[in-house]
Amino acid sequence: MLTTRTVACAVVVALLTAAAPAVITAQGAVQLKYYYPVGVSGPLNKLMTEMVGDFNAAHPDIKVEPVFAGNYVEAMAKAMTGVMGGNPPDVAVLDTPELFSLLDRDAIIPLDDMVAQSGGKAWLDDFYGAFLLNARANGHIWSIPWQRSTPIFYYNKDLFQKAGLDPNQPPKNWTELVADAQKLTVRDPSGQVTQWGVQIPAVDTSPWIIQGFIIQAGGDLADPDGKWVKFNSPEAARAVQFILDLQNKYKVHPPGASSEAFWDQTSQDFIQQKVAMMYLSTGAMTFIRKNATFQWGAAFMPGDKRYGAPTGGGSFYIFKKIPPEHATAAWTFIRWMTEPATAARWTIGTGYVPIRKSELSLPAFKDYLKVAPQALTATEQLRYAGEQMTVHEVDRVGLLLVTAVQAAQTGRLTVKAALDRAQREAMAILSQYK
Repeated sequence: MLTTRTVACAVVVALLTAAAPAVITAQGAVQLKYYYPVGVSGPLNKLMTEMVGDFNAAHPDIKVEPVFAGNYVEAMAKAMTGVMGGNPPDVAVLDTPELFSLLDRDAIIPLDDMVAQSGGKAWLDDFYGAFLLNARANGHIWSIPWQRSTPIFYYNKDLFQKAGLDPNQPPKNWTELVADAQKLTVRDPSGQVTQWGVQIPAVDTSPWIIQGFIIQAGGDLADPDGKWVKFNSPEAARAVQFILDLQNKYKVHPPGASSEAFWDQTSQDFIQQKVAMMYLSTGAMTFIRKNATFQWGAAFMPGDKRYGAPTGGGSFYIFKKIPPEHATAAWTFIRWMTEPATAARWTIGTGYVPIRKSELSLPAFKDYLKVAPQALTATEQLRYAGEQMTVHEVDRVGLLLVTAVQAAQTGRLTVKAALDRAQREAMAILSQYK
């Protein structure tokens, strides 16, 4: 995580560093450095490499060099190291809630003029509006959606049927979730749980999924301008208490604190039928589709006062301190990658949510829905989606809520005490931006 001292250094270097000279290959092509948040191996790496290769073949005057920079946190750190050293990437896919962190470091350029030249409002309106909520700030648009997601609800239809539940009627609200989870939790004669009703990685390295519960409870977690949070609102307390009730009162959810390890374990437990229902990203859908040996379904996150889910995932940014021809080439790359057919190729290959409405009418996407009808769930849920928490110092502030939820889950603090402390410490950080 970047410290205040590191941020100060970044600002100084950015002010002192002139724009880098254009990088031109021997063949005269503009060479772009593209940071992408994935490890050096795996299916996402393979597909991205193929797509970048196809772009390069279709654009001999541009050569994009992908740099697979690790997970979102690692990719952001690598990008900021480049900014600090006067050698930023030209274009990058970064975690969308990092918007204010990027602006505070004067790292990115506004995209309004490029959007206008590409069709303006008509072009932008083809993107799902929920994915543009945290693309805008200070009257400008700063990013273009790419690999976007929401958490959704997955359930094992075979286990539903075995428990006497309708496999085509997943729970629609918290009350129904509790009732179904009680029927789906199985214990052996000694009382040991052999099958949990539900698993919810409410927090991991970020407080992503818990945000959905806060939205469902009727709450607004953060300021659209990034300057305040409401961690200790009645709605936030209700959301956290519900998670605790699933664990401690109803005993239908594994005990203990949510974590990154629990996030990773949840999809494995679902595949192994150790849990009947789970909350996880749409990004897990391809894994489930390829590995589940049972009938499964996907549905909206069950609602409370309303349905709700946070958006998530990464978007394209273009960096400052690069030559104008690099910025133009970077926009050409973004335009090509987000064309409906190209974007649909990524959606089908990864399980991420379609970013453009016109993707759904493409023959390739219609064929995809025939084999993966569950893929439409997240798109339909977007009409209830809220903005993922996007504030200044989002990593530091988000970690405070993660820690608060974990403290409540382990019983170290009451829900109120944990959230009150998180609120005080968060506002102490954010007060410098008012």
